[in-house]
Amino acid sequence: MSGSIESLIIFRNNEEELLKLKEEVEHLQNELGELKHEDVSYRKTNITTKRIDVKKMDGLVIDPIEAQRREKVKDAMLHAWTSYENYAWGHDELQPQSKNGVDSFGGLGATLIDSLDTLYIMGLDEQFQKAKEWIASSLDFNKNYDASVFETTIRVVGGLLSAYDLSGDNVFLEKAKDIADRLLPAWDTPSGIPYNIINLAHGNAHNPGWTGGDSILADSGTEQLEFIALTQRTGDPKYQQKVENVILVLNKTFPDDGLLPIYINPHRGTNSHSTITFGAMGDSFYEYLLKVWIQGNKTAEVKHYRVMWETSMKGLLSLVRKTAPSSFTYISEKIGNSLIDKMDELACFAPGMIALGSSGYGPEDSRKFLNLAEELAWTCYNFYQSTPTKLAGENYFFHSGQDMTVGTSWNILRPETVESLFYLWRLTGNKTYQEWGWNIFQAFEKNSRVESGYVGLKDVNTGVKDNMMQSFFLAETLKYLYLLFSPPSVISLDEWVFNTEAHPLKIVPRIAPGEQRYITRPKKIKKIEVDDHSQRAVSTALWCNFLVFSLKFGVWLATSSHVMLAEVVHSVADFANQALLLYGLNSSKRAPDALHPYGYSKERFVWSLISAVGIFCLGSGATIIHGVQNLWTSQPPGNIMYAALVIGGSFIIEGASLAVAVHAVRKGAAAEGMTVRDYVWRGHDPTSVAVMTEDSAAVTGLVIAAASLVAVKMTGNPIYDPIGSIIVGNLLGVVAIFLIQRNRHALIGRAIDDHDMKRVLEFLKNDPVVDSVYDCKSEVIGPGFFRFKAEIDFNGVKLVQNHLSRTGPEEWAKKFRNAAKEKDDTELLKIMSFYGEEVVTALGSEVDRLEKEIQEIVPGIRHVDIEAHNPIIPPP
Repeated sequence: MSGSIESLIIFRNNEEELLKLKEEVEHLQNELGELKHEDVSYRKTNITTKRIDVKKMDGLVIDPIEAQRREKVKDAMLHAWTSYENYAWGHDELQPQSKNGVDSFGGLGATLIDSLDTLYIMGLDEQFQKAKEWIASSLDFNKNYDASVFETTIRVVGGLLSAYDLSGDNVFLEKAKDIADRLLPAWDTPSGIPYNIINLAHGNAHNPGWTGGDSILADSGTEQLEFIALTQRTGDPKYQQKVENVILVLNKTFPDDGLLPIYINPHRGTNSHSTITFGAMGDSFYEYLLKVWIQGNKTAEVKHYRVMWETSMKGLLSLVRKTAPSSFTYISEKIGNSLIDKMDELACFAPGMIALGSSGYGPEDSRKFLNLAEELAWTCYNFYQSTPTKLAGENYFFHSGQDMTVGTSWNILRPETVESLFYLWRLTGNKTYQEWGWNIFQAFEKNSRVESGYVGLKDVNTGVKDNMMQSFFLAETLKYLYLLFSPPSVISLDEWVFNTEAHPLKIVPRIAPGEQRYITRPKKIKKIEVDDHSQRAVSTALWCNFLVFSLKFGVWLATSSHVMLAEVVHSVADFANQALLLYGLNSSKRAPDALHPYGYSKERFVWSLISAVGIFCLGSGATIIHGVQNLWTSQPPGNIMYAALVIGGSFIIEGASLAVAVHAVRKGAAAEGMTVRDYVWRGHDPTSVAVMTEDSAAVTGLVIAAASLVAVKMTGNPIYDPIGSIIVGNLLGVVAIFLIQRNRHALIGRAIDDHDMKRVLEFLKNDPVVDSVYDCKSEVIGPGFFRFKAEIDFNGVKLVQNHLSRTGPEEWAKKFRNAAKEKDDTELLKIMSFYGEEVVTALGSEVDRLEKEIQEIVPGIRHVDIEAHNPIIPPP
């Protein structure tokens, strides 16, 4: 990653040579890409299994002014986020003036999802974790709401994928798949051009009435980054196929100037007569042509995106005009053959886009487009500087001799100008762009910050405030400002590409068709779901024990029976135990985090162990001591008939609770493929077993209590009463010891069953790419869930044969021989580099495949860690 001042100086001094070198490298990459087939294959790409430290700045020269400004922006984010937390948690957006939340996007938590990556990048970990917990437990997309496909994609799908790429937490990927699947029917049109509105619950898609049935250009051509990324991360080709088909359709009739009207007919896939603009409803279509090329590693497979973008840039040049007297450069709009001297603030994304794409040209064109980007940025900055509040209006008109005048005069906290300043600073190193960004930030602080968040302005001339904190203010404006004052290594443009909502997506390799047949795509893994049954059993037992305790306590007060006191203590112990079990169950469902990457599943065992120790000390110990103390001093209990009635009622209640617990145990045993007997002793979730054991003891205790009172009644000897108490106490002790042992084993973390381990090892040893298997380990990480680890010696020959087939081992050998024969060290080094990359990719693919196969063999294995064996070779 670049990030030091020294490297920046070197770049400036050798810019011309570097541009030539970069052009040559990209030319060679494209030539290599042409060797591949035209079609596209799909594989799941392992993005990250570890937390990415996007905030790492060790070893960098930190400018104290930049650091101070970065902290000011972070403080602004914290103020905005805390206000959202306090007044609009879970809603789409905050209305700061009235201090309430509104659901502008159907109640999807838009601000929360939009803010995830900003929180992560700024190091606001506590806030990030709280947001993640809400997403895991409360985010529900099954809403009878007509959602914008475009807004939902860029904010929700993009926000979730970015959070996944940054944190590696699967909860974000699963949620992204859920919402994307609900959006997919929008592409089911005769042409493949999507409808722009869809009902999230029912899948009914249509276009807004005000477009006359047409689809909007930006709304239809700004889903490619997110859906291609989703295919890369899941291995499911349906997402990429839908969105790339849109570009293929548009490319068939793509005009010579690359400029498309903002309306497209979704039935014919043709343009409708309408405005051409780089502002509202057109903007991000052009942005994504460039960024998909970057996302695709600028290879031949995505070359048509770059070609289309360069064509559009020729068209953009035809829209560029200058004002008088100040020569502000702007991008006009076009209807038919007429130009309109108007530019939206939304179009101020263009300077950043043009600067980002300029490096793909040769040196002369690169400089020309970078100069254009800088001129346009100056105009956009003056959108801000030309108003009394120093905040830009929504759009501007240009008149001969008057430079610019604000048109629509509101400001809704938009990010586009700051976005372009960020790109220009990153790509040129010119600190002027930082100064401009700081001035804009100060204007937001002065005019938009209120007690409970940030608001827009109804009029940038008067400063009258509105009542809305747009979600993109947290997602884009503040993020770009923070990165503007951060080292370039923080979310490096070499490794990440930003979607149009400023959500960074990791750039990963696009794999060519030759590897498709060797890739195992993700399949649904059967889960052992015992939580629901355990929860029901515990909840039932909790309320039953409370009712029984109440009855027993009343009878004890009426009879003073020692055995009834033992039963009261028994019920108190049971009630406390069920409460602890319920707390443990709920705590164990928390999502994994940085401190506990495998989750909190074992926490239920901790609380179950605590409850068992409590039963042993309180229930068993107190009951036995009380019984022994009264062996020789006991008196016949009174009101035995009341005791008999309560014992009978309690027996029915406890019996019902026992039936629920037995049902839960049977379900758990069936889920793990065990007999009930084996599950009681070796099952992976002792919770339902604990409830069943305690309820069995409770029922047995009631029988003992009844027998003791009958014996007292029949013989007139009160000693049977304390004897019953002692027996009940011992019964509790036996139950407690059993539960202590079960939970102890669960906490220690035993391995998976021998027969399951044997199946996994047989699979690995019989796989053709595996030579040897070393150091296989497994441990429990939750009820029925395991972690599996193994070191493997891979068969290099088979690996090469399988994965290098698209060019062939013989072809590689021929290249090596030719380079060696010509003594061309540069070519040889290049070939070796490409070959090494192929081998690494092949190894990663095989690891992915083996991990998925293992999870299919033993569904309870949730985490698989396969590593290449690295034997210690003694030095020669």
